[in-house]
Amino acid sequence: MIHWLLSPTVRHAALSRVQCTASLTDDPKLHTSTVALVPPEEVWLPIQQARESLRDKGLYRWPPHMNLLYPFVPEEQFAAAADALAPAAAATPPFELTLDTFGVFGGRHRGVLYLCPGALEELAALCELQSALQSAIPHCDDQQRGGVFTPHMTLAHFPSREAAEVARDALAPSWRPPRFSCEGSVHILRRLGNAGQFERGCTLPLGGGGGQPRLFEPPRRFDAMPAEEASWVREARKDAHRTGGGRGRARARSGGRGRRSRRTPEERAAIQSRTPEQITAIRAERAAKREALEARGLDSGGG
Repeated sequence: MIHWLLSPTVRHAALSRVQCTASLTDDPKLHTSTVALVPPEEVWLPIQQARESLRDKGLYRWPPHMNLLYPFVPEEQFAAAADALAPAAAATPPFELTLDTFGVFGGRHRGVLYLCPGALEELAALCELQSALQSAIPHCDDQQRGGVFTPHMTLAHFPSREAAEVARDALAPSWRPPRFSCEGSVHILRRLGNAGQFERGCTLPLGGGGGQPRLFEPPRRFDAMPAEEASWVREARKDAHRTGGGRGRARARSGGRGRRSRRTPEERAAIQSRTPEQITAIRAERAAKREALEARGLDSGGG
């Protein structure tokens, strides 16, 4: 067998990575953690100014970012995740990005305006990076749709695609594209609670030139993030939570949720027979669904 051809040191490292990756699937993925590409803070200013002018309700919670693996594993798994992701990051040559292109997602009832590079080689580098990281932790595959990853840095959400296009046309003529190196821009991020900011739990250097992954305990905030949550951001965030990222508005248009049908005797008996472990698992699943609804309201599409 092939593993007998490897040296004991290499064989041990390979087995450790397999065991590490397997352990990461034991916990549910959370919308409170992500692997994302975050530009260096010295180039944030035009991006943050654009987000503020567009009234982006994620301004306080999210740094400028492109999600690569989102949702992601819980914070207590960050060290194991870093071990699994480090070889993929080290094998990816550093590259530069120029955020010179605006894109739009959405339809009649939802719109997203985002930034991305226009150069095909830069888009390809982002896709190759995301694919390499996903291959290291395969169950974190939510950022690919039909096997395709679309790199995007969300600027703001809108009630329709048409509204997002209007904002794009107003912003594009005066846009001065930031350019930066991605060598130290890939981070594992987490936030605490509904009002928390995403902070760095780990930095994954590209190309191996930056050394080993750097874990931050406790996680480190970005200095350029807002120190306080503006009142309009807080109200927008609460509104997104109340409406479930748009689902509440859909229910309102259809006349509300409606009354739940009465449970059958068999259903009631099944509920009463649940073990404490089953109850705990059900509660965890419901909490994860609530997190997913809120996250979609603040950053639908993982941008």
